Amino acid sequence: MKRAITVILTSLLLLLVQASPAYDLIRITLGAKPDLLLIFLAFISFKYGSFNGAIYGFIIGLIQDVVSNSTFGSYAIIFLNIGFFLGFFNSRLFIRQITAGIFITLIGYLIKIIGLFLVISIYSDLSNVAVLIRSELFIGLPLTVILSSPMFLIFDRVSSLLFEKNKIPVDDSTKNYEE
Repeated sequence: MKRAITVILTSLLLLLVQASPAYDLIRITLGAKPDLLLIFLAFISFKYGSFNGAIYGFIIGLIQDVVSNSTFGSYAIIFLNIGFFLGFFNSRLFIRQITAGIFITLIGYLIKIIGLFLVISIYSDLSNVAVLIRSELFIGLPLTVILSSPMFLIFDRVSSLLFEKNKIPVDDSTKNYEE
């Protein structure tokens, strides 16, 4: 329960940062902005698995749906799928945290672009696809991937402080005692 509340509060904080006018300056100057919620979801899915990734992805997507002007529920479904698929790498990827952050975020962002493409092709004019490809694929993807490594390190440090305080100390009984 503590993790769910922390995830929701962190998602709201990241959403406030993404919606701030200062953060919009990045979008104005570059044409797109990094997706902090996607990076956070990639971290959660990678650390805690598919089930938690899907649940938290749905919650994060629903929070983003509430404040965005897109078709309601589209981000919830897209982020649910991202969380589910990225959770498969939890036990299958044995690389360092920085490299994992880049790889996992790259895959998650590509899933997001495919999901947005499907939503735009169903509910909107296909002329918006060129805008999606230019802004999300060529600008948003590199920005998000570059930002993913430091964010993964920050999230890992904070999660270890919050959730792993009550570790049981393990006695090292492998020492050889010679008398």
